[in-house]
Amino acid sequence: MMKINMKLNLLSYIAFFFCIFQFNTTCSQTPNRFELVTDSQQVRILYDKDGVALDSITAHLLAKDIEHVSGYLPQVTTDKTSISGNAIVIGNRASELIQSFSGAKTSIQGDWETYTIQHLQHPTAKLDKVLLIAGADPRGTAYGVFSVSEQIGVSPWYWWADVTPLEQKELVLNVEAIQSKTPAVKFRGIFINDEDWGLQPWAEKTFEPETGDIGPKTYAKIFELILRLRANTLWPAMHPSTKAFFHYPGNRKMAEKYEIVLGSSHAEPMLRNNVDEWDHEAMGDFNYFTNKQKVLDYWESRVKEAQHVNGIYTLGMRGVHDSGMEGAKNTADAAKVLDEIIEDQRNLLSKHIGNPESIPQVFTIYKEVLDVYEYGLELPEDITLMWTDDNYGYIRRLSNTEERKRSGGSGVYYHASYWGRPHDYLWLSTTHPALIREEMLKAYDTGADKIWILNVGDIKPAEYNIQFFMDLAFDPDSFRNPSSYKKHMQTFYEAIFGKNVGGEISKLKECYYDLSWLRKPEFMGWSQTEPTRPTHLTAFSLDKENPDRRAAYQNLETKVNQLSGQIPNTRKDAWFELVAYPVLAASAMNQKFLYRDLATFYANQSLEGSKNYQDSIALHQNKIKQLTAHYNTQIANGKWSKMMHHAPRYLPVYELPKAVRSEEKAIKKYSPPMHIQKMASFTKTENFEDNFPLELTGLGYSKSALQLTPVTQKQYSDTAFTDNPVIHYEIISNEKMDSAVLTLTAVPNHPITGGQKLRLGVQWDEQPVAILNFETQGRSEAWKVNVLRNQARASLSLNDIDPGKHRLKLYAIDPGVLPDYFLLSKENEDIPYTFPKNQK
Repeated sequence: MMKINMKLNLLSYIAFFFCIFQFNTTCSQTPNRFELVTDSQQVRILYDKDGVALDSITAHLLAKDIEHVSGYLPQVTTDKTSISGNAIVIGNRASELIQSFSGAKTSIQGDWETYTIQHLQHPTAKLDKVLLIAGADPRGTAYGVFSVSEQIGVSPWYWWADVTPLEQKELVLNVEAIQSKTPAVKFRGIFINDEDWGLQPWAEKTFEPETGDIGPKTYAKIFELILRLRANTLWPAMHPSTKAFFHYPGNRKMAEKYEIVLGSSHAEPMLRNNVDEWDHEAMGDFNYFTNKQKVLDYWESRVKEAQHVNGIYTLGMRGVHDSGMEGAKNTADAAKVLDEIIEDQRNLLSKHIGNPESIPQVFTIYKEVLDVYEYGLELPEDITLMWTDDNYGYIRRLSNTEERKRSGGSGVYYHASYWGRPHDYLWLSTTHPALIREEMLKAYDTGADKIWILNVGDIKPAEYNIQFFMDLAFDPDSFRNPSSYKKHMQTFYEAIFGKNVGGEISKLKECYYDLSWLRKPEFMGWSQTEPTRPTHLTAFSLDKENPDRRAAYQNLETKVNQLSGQIPNTRKDAWFELVAYPVLAASAMNQKFLYRDLATFYANQSLEGSKNYQDSIALHQNKIKQLTAHYNTQIANGKWSKMMHHAPRYLPVYELPKAVRSEEKAIKKYSPPMHIQKMASFTKTENFEDNFPLELTGLGYSKSALQLTPVTQKQYSDTAFTDNPVIHYEIISNEKMDSAVLTLTAVPNHPITGGQKLRLGVQWDEQPVAILNFETQGRSEAWKVNVLRNQARASLSLNDIDPGKHRLKLYAIDPGVLPDYFLLSKENEDIPYTFPKNQK
């Protein structure tokens, strides 16, 4: 490779711009020292006076970052003649400023959101060294600037999670020539949602009282975070507690300054916020059948207002909020009028902005809209199909072969927080990164690379999930290894808390996610909502699963206490926000209900014992309140007052549970199954493609569920199984079992495309092959049970089993099935909730 010389000659210039590498990959073997702050050198920052506002914003943010680390605030200027010594130069790659330093005589065409970094020595008589950050576009420039911030130790979470930069007397970079990658997913961003319980009251009372709401000051911080995470898109807050984004003119202006792509949720066509902006008294029903002109006028006024906004327009129509279309009697009605609605919406775009084919538009296929779409709705092919998960992390449907040919492509709207049935999880962020990795790679591999949006609720405490999702969106291929999330997590925590404890923290958080896979803290009351129902006893056995789970959480608490002493004072706030609060709060919620089970069981056996357990229930209930009060009043000197809530929506799970419910019978124990085994512990396989079956680290109760085929694989036969991939298992039975039942468990996902199911062929010994289907329908009771326990089950009656060796074969039929483990039990016998530890 060729070094970058003092002045780029033509050959080195061409070599540099055609050296396409990942972020932080060098085109030079020898790093170049660039002094930012030393005893003899203090860097200046120069940005393009003719550039966009974001160049100025990032230049000043970089100066503040340098000050946070070193104590020195660099001069920031647009006057090239006023600076000397070492300078950081920021601008568009094709700008006159950047061209004057790089020596290029023609504009350079770059890729979407990319940047280059060069180290120039003595480029002018007054300048010793220049660090040149040149973006192909405004966000590309910003990503380059913030990459330097990270190199000097400023985390993207320096403000949102109080990751206070560690002080350094000297700042010297080993600069390598960089050509960044084009992000794999074009639009990557977050949806602020259900903000009633944190972000809105915090903004109103604590951070932005001058607005009394989520306004431009708050959004500026959100936009900065988005850019530091190399993302670009926002769906703004839209609950009744919050005024519409466009209500405050400063919000739109701030989005324009930060070059943020502005969209809106599945229920908000044409950048409107129906909850706040549709005035029923003045406008009538939000009904296209009976009130078309008023609705059209409502949309048109926003399109005119937003014609200079960098926007992604949601097309179609649902109810005012998260509800079905008003006036539609059935799916056919809705499909027919949607054709008309979308044509009218595109005409508005054409009238006020330009050719609709060049304007980003999405059709979000959420809830009942999937039924309307699959009924036969025909969309212009330049519209992006935005697929959605089932609100619990499992994508309901992705593009089939024909849909992948659409010029508009597809994307995904995904949840890390949710308000709704069968139960909310607004409080703690517990979606397992292994699941996010599996589902989003599945989406990417079926062509969903146009837009990824993550519902993050109040942002806090979803910091790590946001980071993981955005890094995954930027470069999905770097996460191909199923265990890659572990390395990512370790890198994240090491960068914040240091290598000496970062590894231990990542293991602690991995256990936190593993335990939440079995049951989220918000689901521990075994209650449901919409309608809201009381809590019940858990399904964990009292003799084994209950003490094991309590012990696991107690171990986490012990580890938190041990590590707390190793965290420097400058990172104590970050420690509490990112680690201590979510882990300790999750433990308290679990302990509360696990002790309730014990108190109920012993109520009629030992009054003293039951009383002790009831005291433990109250102790853990109070602990949640104390932890939350500490978050709101003590962390960062009260910076997050009103942000964290101990009981979102005041659902029954957050209440002090009663120790005794006479109508319930506490479960004492499960009879152990005759046999239980991971699907990953097979004897042999046949007919599989290379690298399959693939063991998915962290997925399922066994933490090793299997992916049987590539996600783009066509269905195999469900009648003749000679060519199907097949997995073999051998089982030794030591005794006869009458009326045996074989139960297979799987990750509770959905068919990959609309024309598939989730079937496996199952053959016991020489019996005929039986078909088991893990698919659920809509919001059925089976689906509700599946998402609450995060597992799907399917069973097969085997009749009697004799002692000796038996064979089990699993035949792949539909792609997408992720089998976890299987077990043998007696008919009508309850099976354990969990998978035993150390089971093969």
